[in-house]
Amino acid sequence: MRWFHIGIRDLTITVRDKASIGILIGMPMILIVILSSALGGMSANLSKTPVAIVNLDQGTVGAQVTDGFFTDGQLSDLFLARRLHSPEEARSLVASGELAGALVVPLDFSKRLNTGRPSVLTLYVDPGREIAGTVFRSVAESLSTRVSAASVAARTSAYYVTQLRLEDPTLIGRAIGQAVASASATGALSAVGVAETTAVRGAELSYLSYYSGGMSVMFLMFGSMFGAFSLVRERDQWTLPRMLMTPAARTEILGGKMAGVFLVGAVQSVVLYAFTSALGVKWGDPFALVLIAVSTVSAATGLAIFIAAVAKTVRAVSGLAQMLIQFMAAVGGSFFPVAQFPVWMQPLHYASVNGWAIDAVLAVMRGGSALSVMPNVLALFGIAAAFFAVGSWRLRWE
Repeated sequence: MRWFHIGIRDLTITVRDKASIGILIGMPMILIVILSSALGGMSANLSKTPVAIVNLDQGTVGAQVTDGFFTDGQLSDLFLARRLHSPEEARSLVASGELAGALVVPLDFSKRLNTGRPSVLTLYVDPGREIAGTVFRSVAESLSTRVSAASVAARTSAYYVTQLRLEDPTLIGRAIGQAVASASATGALSAVGVAETTAVRGAELSYLSYYSGGMSVMFLMFGSMFGAFSLVRERDQWTLPRMLMTPAARTEILGGKMAGVFLVGAVQSVVLYAFTSALGVKWGDPFALVLIAVSTVSAATGLAIFIAAVAKTVRAVSGLAQMLIQFMAAVGGSFFPVAQFPVWMQPLHYASVNGWAIDAVLAVMRGGSALSVMPNVLALFGIAAAFFAVGSWRLRWE
């Protein structure tokens, strides 16, 4: 049991070091809160794009087109709409950047539509807000498509009614108006709808949930850096050579150092799980999470041995560890979802511990089981074995 006592000793040293605790536990807590709050706020701001609606029409069709921005739930979630009476004022506000866009319904809109004549909806968009402008333009185009359907109904009615050669000319106008009104009242303008749903099975994840997983995995990797520090520092201070003079075998010493890194990672996992759960994160199946945590911490432990074997000094450990951990965090999705990467870059996340671990964590948060994340768990254990094999082969004891 010498290896166990060595591991407990290393865990005790790390826990008593305030700087280490601040980096391994305090920093991920802070980043989880900051990133989830900041990006969550950005999402909320984007969903409330400020726009202006100018309805100059005297009829009912213009109101049907514009009222949806104030009464429809989906449009209200997308846009913070305000009514204006002057197209020039709306255009000026868009040009100044105060509004992302403005929609103008012309004066004779209903009249031209009821008589089958074409009309134009005017749209002003701020070119500096490309995403918001695209969304606003898409909604305006959808509205114009619906209005065009009503215009088709009017033109069709006009064609056939005029063939009847009625004695009362006012009957033609009334018939066309009734055709348009019927198309609107019966829902013909919305006969074909689009039902939107997520392509990912399971629960929708918040920014808090995403960064709870991403930051936790990244700082588990930083635990490996401290494990490598411990090995190299004790080698430089001739502690390891002196330990070889004791009855403890090399395998016991190395096993104890690995146990120390593993125990530190286990403590990190428990503390961060408790902290994020208190914030409202739903992690999912506990057994699946235990498998992911054990395999991820194992990979971090193997990485510690690898870094200690490759780096010859404490300064070299810092440089190499920072480079490897930041690379794996970047390509693995700790900072941003992998789906936002360019297509050619997305497969790179399988070259990192973070990629396999974060994919598994997100799958469990969405309702996945231990069986569904088993490929990720096996991959992480494989990475741990590869790091350990190379590290133990190259590790210098003196």
